[in-house]
Amino acid sequence: MLLAVDIGNTETNLGLYGDGGWKERFRVRTVVGKPPDEYEVLLKGLLTGRGVDPDGITRVVLGSVVPPLTAVFRELLSRWLGKDPLVVGPGVKTGLDIRADHPSEVGADLVADAVAAYERFGGSCIAVDFGTATTFTCVDRGGALVGVAIAPGLATAAGALATRAALLPEVPLEPPPRAMGRNTREAMQSGLIFGYVGLVRELIYRLRAELDPGARVIATGGLAGIIAPLLDEIEAVDPWLTLEGLRLIAARNP
Repeated sequence: MLLAVDIGNTETNLGLYGDGGWKERFRVRTVVGKPPDEYEVLLKGLLTGRGVDPDGITRVVLGSVVPPLTAVFRELLSRWLGKDPLVVGPGVKTGLDIRADHPSEVGADLVADAVAAYERFGGSCIAVDFGTATTFTCVDRGGALVGVAIAPGLATAAGALATRAALLPEVPLEPPPRAMGRNTREAMQSGLIFGYVGLVRELIYRLRAELDPGARVIATGGLAGIIAPLLDEIEAVDPWLTLEGLRLIAARNP
């Protein structure tokens, strides 16, 4: 089996792939500062709780946008499983031509999203990842990663609003019944949810104008389920798109 690990700023996603399909997938909170031993206890608990034998893991692929945890997981996985993980970064074959001014600055999650989206659509596409930040990764019809847009994540924006404005509370991130809020909660939800829909729609419009008017759009990330249903521009949602991209990258680096 292949163990794929995607370390994000808020969540760490893990998946086990074998026999042509995903066996198990997990989401845990990302916590910087934990030593490898603590993560080892956590991972062992997740796997044994699902009846997974770690001895069945034959390969590991790791994508991370949290440098301190990259080192932690490399040590953990190498020691625990006896296998050095394939760490997505410079020198790893992705199947994509990364046309950025500084390709090494393109995060492993963006690369994995692009790989999985292009594999799915086989042409120009935009992968929108709703996480701590919301990222828009653009792939042209020839399979080149040609650009990215990055906006504050929905939860990040909501948290900043509640923190910086003394009279504004934290509110559930869900669409309100109307745009004209009749109380503080509805007013904040309107601005956050409907305002964010406008942000995403405008960026997709502008990115398509530069990339391809027919570029297909797929959403992923922990908050995709809130925003994607409100946008006709998004035709598919895959909460595990990044893990699928890591799997494809692993297959291209035997």
